Amino acid sequence: MKRILITAISLAITTATMARVDSTRLEKDSYDPLVPQLFAVDNKNNVFAAINAVDNTVDLACVKGGELERYASFQVDVVKKRHDTHRIYRPKSVAIYEGRVVFLASHRDSCYLAVLDFDGELLGKLTFAGAANAFSYSREAKKLYISGTNPTGYDVAELDASRGIQHVGLDDAAALHYRKPKMAEQIADADPMGVGMAAVAMSVVFLGLLLLYLVFKNIGKTLSRERAREKKATAGDGLPGNTEDLARVAIAAAIHLYNEELHDEENTVLTINRVSRAYSPWSSKLHGLNTYFNKTIIKSKHEKI
Repeated sequence: MKRILITAISLAITTATMARVDSTRLEKDSYDPLVPQLFAVDNKNNVFAAINAVDNTVDLACVKGGELERYASFQVDVVKKRHDTHRIYRPKSVAIYEGRVVFLASHRDSCYLAVLDFDGELLGKLTFAGAANAFSYSREAKKLYISGTNPTGYDVAELDASRGIQHVGLDDAAALHYRKPKMAEQIADADPMGVGMAAVAMSVVFLGLLLLYLVFKNIGKTLSRERAREKKATAGDGLPGNTEDLARVAIAAAIHLYNEELHDEENTVLTINRVSRAYSPWSSKLHGLNTYFNKTIIKSKHEKI
């Protein structure tokens, strides 16, 4: 009995020690992902921070009566009656570090990082060029990382936060760039001689030709079967066996009808009658529009020409 009791006590002590070591290691090696966050929680101070995309605000709430109740709000940027929508700052990510609410707002060409207290009052603001969408904080290194994307990869700004999260600046900031390798570069690294690419290209070409051959071959067989079936059907009905015979029959019938029409009796009575035209002043040149030159002008001997 004593042995069992001693074993249980030792197991309990070992389990508690391992749990304490794991919790210490977890606190020391805590990882804050560099991804956008729409919600943040501080259980110690009973504070919840959330991004309100409708009102373009960062809302602060607490638990009251088993439900979350908003008690403060910070306006990120004015949205109403704005036409320059590409220049409106919109919140991208929010977090709670060291008793401070930190959020990142960005538009197409610029962004800013703001620090609030738990009452929603602004403690610090840092504006810089470029579009960013996420940030992360390292408690051990006292570094704040802000990341953004570009057509070639990622840009990460490393800011010094040793004086406090609300006193970060761009004076000693380090710019880190990550360039994503293109597909062509990956293929060149995997196949520097191009043997694999050539094999794939030739395989695709020959496979396409083989498929075309099979398709045309099956189409020819199908047409041959249909033609043979039609020939048997027409032969059973007493009709000519193929289309050539049908063409000959049609030509013979047309020639026969043409010859029959040549021997029809025709009426040889001529219906042409000579009609005498009476005089009509309608087309007479004497009644033209310009009759000045058609008149006979008689001048007197006293009239000057």
